[in-house]
Amino acid sequence: MKLIAITTPNFFEGEGLILTALFQEGMERVHLRKPQGDKQVLRLLLDTVPEVFHSRIVLHDHFELTSEYNLAGIHLNSRNHIIPEGFKGSISRSCHSLQEVKENRQLDYVFLSPVFESISKEGYGSGFSLETLQDAASHKIINEKVIALGGISNETIPSIRSIGFGGVAVLGALWGKVPDISQKETIINQYKNIQLCLKR
Repeated sequence: MKLIAITTPNFFEGEGLILTALFQEGMERVHLRKPQGDKQVLRLLLDTVPEVFHSRIVLHDHFELTSEYNLAGIHLNSRNHIIPEGFKGSISRSCHSLQEVKENRQLDYVFLSPVFESISKEGYGSGFSLETLQDAASHKIINEKVIALGGISNETIPSIRSIGFGGVAVLGALWGKVPDISQKETIINQYKNIQLCLKR
């Protein structure tokens, strides 16, 4: 199962250094999701990450920066749902129902959420029972192109391991409540623990 990290919605001091450390530890894909983020501030963050890792980054906003920085791709959402003309990179999107998953089979991958109760968004309950997910997998709706999102942690991963998701996306379990540079080692250890849990 793949492990995808999603950034916190707000920028924080030392974020680029932590992202770089995660890439050095083997993180294959990071989604930069900054809904209110200014393009120039996003540029400043990208500038702090070595160019060798840019091909592992996906943008949720300011898609034009993808070609400028040779990034991996774009993630469609309610704010940005139009694919730029002639775009050649990876294209993914968020889905909140199994019907949406079926409608987006042509994309490289999709997030299905919330699979469990969110860690980062309080009161954002689980959208699917395990029975529903197992049934969707048996009908090939959930496959290697579907990434589980929402409440993903070392505690919840074992219960979905057999369902057939292509991977998991983490936010709260990786970053904690209010990350900053002083928590760099903690965040790296959390990444390693999640990665170990996926390999079991």
